Amino acid sequence: MRESRDEALDLLIELAGPSATDVVLDYAAGAGMAAFTLAPEVDTLEAAADRPDMLEEGLRLASELGLENMAFTLVDLFSLPHADATFSLAMGCDVLHLSANPVAALAELRRVTRQGGRVVIVDAVVDEAVDGAFNDLARLRQPAHHRHYRVDELESLAGEAGLRVGRRASVRCTVDLDYWVQTAGAPASKATLVRERFKALPVTAQMGMDVAFSDRAISFSYEVCGLRLERD
Repeated sequence: MRESRDEALDLLIELAGPSATDVVLDYAAGAGMAAFTLAPEVDTLEAAADRPDMLEEGLRLASELGLENMAFTLVDLFSLPHADATFSLAMGCDVLHLSANPVAALAELRRVTRQGGRVVIVDAVVDEAVDGAFNDLARLRQPAHHRHYRVDELESLAGEAGLRVGRRASVRCTVDLDYWVQTAGAPASKATLVRERFKALPVTAQMGMDVAFSDRAISFSYEVCGLRLERD
């Protein structure tokens, strides 16, 4: 499972191209896992989120790691407390599928990013074969989930927010089902239900998600898309 997470973070770093002069925003950062990866490579990094508990955990971890160039800020994700063109790099890892208004979120990232800067988004994506099944399972696992988009939908959302795609890349991640459920904080009863739903998936969805059964373990895979976006 750790490998799949690293693959997504590697994709983020590749698209972001961080430098020692970058002033970075990690949007909806949670505990700041992506931020911890980039912080040693940039000038300053601010992890912004709307959950105090996650920010407190991020602050604790940053202190343990000695990352003095990091700050953690509680924000309204649709009205960031930053002036226009504050950051050279704004990033969001695994956040758009949780957003009730992804266009507004992307527009706010555009606003706080400098001309010539970049906005980097990394999130799981679907195709027609797995769209309904994967989104239903994701919503069961995590009630805050709104939608995993198709790649063309992501690009369309970016365009509506005034951003153009400078580069696109993707990786295929394979995960253990139990771990995937646990990372969302789902109770044991929910984990059992998700497992039963996986076993009942249509064959086309199982094939599209590379579902594999081994003894009591279940694994599956999904596509992660990264977009490096630029201001129009």
